[in-house]
Amino acid sequence: MAYRPVVYPPRQRRGLGVAALVLGIAALVTLLLCGLGVIVAIAGIVVGIIALVRDNGRGMAVTGMVLSALALLIAIAAGVWFFSRVAPCSDRSRYPTKADRDHCLEHRVPFFRATETPVPGGH
Repeated sequence: MAYRPVVYPPRQRRGLGVAALVLGIAALVTLLLCGLGVIVAIAGIVVGIIALVRDNGRGMAVTGMVLSALALLIAIAAGVWFFSRVAPCSDRSRYPTKADRDHCLEHRVPFFRATETPVPGGH
């Protein structure tokens, strides 16, 4: 009676796929931190592409790339919205003083509140 040796299937390497997925999730979470999510999203896409090329955690890599791309799209949309709201207030012919520009920004951007500009050496 001969016993067959136990043969285990080769271990799948998934490290890069997991990294791409984690970066995709982190990109969405950190997007609110002054746009830091954009850098994380770009890193997620790069790592996801490398994972796909190396066939290293394909499903997680694709999911991470999709989440990273979604974070980039949200960032682009937010940037376009913000700058379309702010740009008209920089027209010095319509708003000649800083107070006029500040009032325009307070009116057009819901979370903007103007503060006094500190005068150097003043109290």
